[in-house]
Amino acid sequence: MPPITELRQKLQKQLGDAVSQVSSGFMETTSVLTSAGVAGEALKKLDRLFKTWMHSHQALAGQIDPLLDQHEKLEKQFEQLQEEKRRLEVLYASGILFSSETEMKSLLGKAIDVVIKELQADAGFIVLVNQQQQIDAIFARNMNPEDNPEARELSTSVIRQTLSAARPTGVADLDALSSQTRADASLWEKTSIIRLGIKSVLCVPLLSPGGVLGAVYLDRRDSANPFGQGDLFFLLSFARQIVQGLEISREISLLENKLLREAQMKFADLRREFSCPEIIGSGRRLFETLLLASKVAPSSVSVIILGENGSGKELLARAIHQNSRRAGKPFVAINCSAIPADLLESELFGYDAGAFTGATKSKPGRMETADGGTLFLDEIGELNSNLQAKLLRVLQNGEIERLGSVTPRKIDLRIIAATNQNIAGMIRAGKFREDLYYRLKVVEITTPPLRDRKEDIAELAEHFLKKHAQEHTPRQISDEAQEILENYSWPGNIRELENVILRAIVLAKSAKIEASDLPPELISAETPVPPIPPGKTLEEAEMEFRRRYILRTLRQTASKSEAAKVLGVNRTHFYRMLAQLGIEDDPSR
Repeated sequence: MPPITELRQKLQKQLGDAVSQVSSGFMETTSVLTSAGVAGEALKKLDRLFKTWMHSHQALAGQIDPLLDQHEKLEKQFEQLQEEKRRLEVLYASGILFSSETEMKSLLGKAIDVVIKELQADAGFIVLVNQQQQIDAIFARNMNPEDNPEARELSTSVIRQTLSAARPTGVADLDALSSQTRADASLWEKTSIIRLGIKSVLCVPLLSPGGVLGAVYLDRRDSANPFGQGDLFFLLSFARQIVQGLEISREISLLENKLLREAQMKFADLRREFSCPEIIGSGRRLFETLLLASKVAPSSVSVIILGENGSGKELLARAIHQNSRRAGKPFVAINCSAIPADLLESELFGYDAGAFTGATKSKPGRMETADGGTLFLDEIGELNSNLQAKLLRVLQNGEIERLGSVTPRKIDLRIIAATNQNIAGMIRAGKFREDLYYRLKVVEITTPPLRDRKEDIAELAEHFLKKHAQEHTPRQISDEAQEILENYSWPGNIRELENVILRAIVLAKSAKIEASDLPPELISAETPVPPIPPGKTLEEAEMEFRRRYILRTLRQTASKSEAAKVLGVNRTHFYRMLAQLGIEDDPSR
């Protein structure tokens, strides 16, 4: 029972009790006075006093109902204001959400989720249309019109009426409508409302200055809770926010496409000026790296390249050499960590006959071999202090001395060094000469790790597929496998990616590389299951999530029996699930 009704009954009871008590008191007083022989004038005064009290009491009682009615009215208004405030807060939060969401599918997926929850709809969808009013996209929740022709016919009819009229369509109670009272009887007679169980529908257009972009459709199955005027007002405001979000998304998309075209043109220009066909990719980070390399290539200044193992430091050094005036001269690479320290000096500087036991004839070192060209010193941080001092003299004087010789030899070479170590930290620890570092670091270039070049992963993967196609069966990569490749952190960088692609080419069971063909470590316990694309029904999303989650578990376990145990599913039921989800048997198990 509402609080106002309870209060009304309580006050009425209390007032009634008061009348009974006062009446009883007056009657007793009158009886006592009469028995005592009190004169009649006194009794008359007492009677007038009782009548005055009763009159005041009745006047007071008459004010209670209006006051309670007013209170009840104000309370309802307050509740309405509170609901309007809450909905304004939802609209405000949605506006912030939509303005920050630049991807259209994600925006509309979030929008339909918000509006179904807020308006307590049982089902709904957002449609987008083209200039010919043909449906381009549908983002549905709790319904799949393709699976129910009657639902499709009803919703399509409502959508068409909304789009053609460019105004809302709403019916609070479909059961109560008769063919005589329907504004458009043909609209509702095209389908069986009873079989569908739909009690009320609401549909508003998505209107922009350029025309109708689409519509939002909602329905309810509860006849006791039809859509109301407040729901319509909210949906109209919400639709305007969707339109603003779509327009922002469209503007951002146009700007991104423009910037992408400009970046592609700049990259194409850069590729023409700075030839590096072995370096694959077209992303921003790679562009910045190649742009800096192109500027330094024509000169002969020393360069130090910083970057993780497998990130392409030697390829970049070769590209710098090939785009320099020394391109026709040798490019000599040496990995300082791959040669023992006691042999590295003779390998770099060469030696004369008799310089040490076994040196029967003179041999030029790598530096002499690179004379006129470029010497690439990989893992420069592995040089000992003696070789660091000798390298510094080469950079300062342009001269070398072979082991066992006291005669300096003039050389003209460019030195490009590379390391994956923290040279600044080594300098602080006294493990690397600061003066040598600054001699090498005329220009410093960093090769970005592959995890920062996600936009290049697809292009790199395709390159490796083509590279190995001559020796192996040509393959393609499935969308799910591609998604996993792009979500992986790639600690081994490009080198690791090539090995993964080669492994998948060899092990793939079909012409397409699937997620199950990738190494298990690519999807670890720390790696989230790739997100479900927006625009799917709840059932479709659940099925897709089940499939991906089961595939990940299968890759992390030794057998299907173990996977079923980890997932807490009966083995027989698990096999049925695999068949339903289209997960084929893996012969590698």
